[in-house]
Amino acid sequence: MRTQRQVLRLLTAMIAIVVVLLAGGCKGNDSDSSTAAGDSVANSQSDNASGEFSCPEKNTIKFAKTKFTWHAGAGFGAFHRWIYKPAKAGSFKKGTDGRVKAFVKAGAAALFVKRQVRLAAEDAKANPTLCKSIVKPMKAISDKVSDAVKSARKGDLGEVDSLNDDVKSVMTQSKGQGSEITPDEKVNIGG
Repeated sequence: MRTQRQVLRLLTAMIAIVVVLLAGGCKGNDSDSSTAAGDSVANSQSDNASGEFSCPEKNTIKFAKTKFTWHAGAGFGAFHRWIYKPAKAGSFKKGTDGRVKAFVKAGAAALFVKRQVRLAAEDAKANPTLCKSIVKPMKAISDKVSDAVKSARKGDLGEVDSLNDDVKSVMTQSKGQGSEITPDEKVNIGG
């Protein structure tokens, strides 16, 4: 019985390492202009050679604000449930029961958060109001999430706290633009 437990722990640790490595390697091209519905962003707000973009004068995706708030809410909810709260509860500290499991979940959540935040940013680019104030902070969140999980693994919660501050800032800015984000901590990150 003891060898089965050891094998299970080793397997769990290997999965955690793979997930964390994959999360760290997801700093790919965030200028993808596809959305969850497969709509493409109109040429009037396409990226130029320097990676900058121009904001549209009117929505270029149907229900851009609605899609933005859904994707941001899903991403922010997953961040709070699987990364921020376990970090604050001490689940990532050495010697804690369930530490490996917490990291596996945090790694999977990091991948999910990055995707949802990227999709939310694309939807924000399609709305003239959100485009001007939300897109750059959303990209910053996407860029920081993997590093926050890696730092938490080392016992440093500073980046997790900083990321939480960034999330709160985007939520405040978004609410000021008429799009209130409600973090969905019950969102399914598995599929």
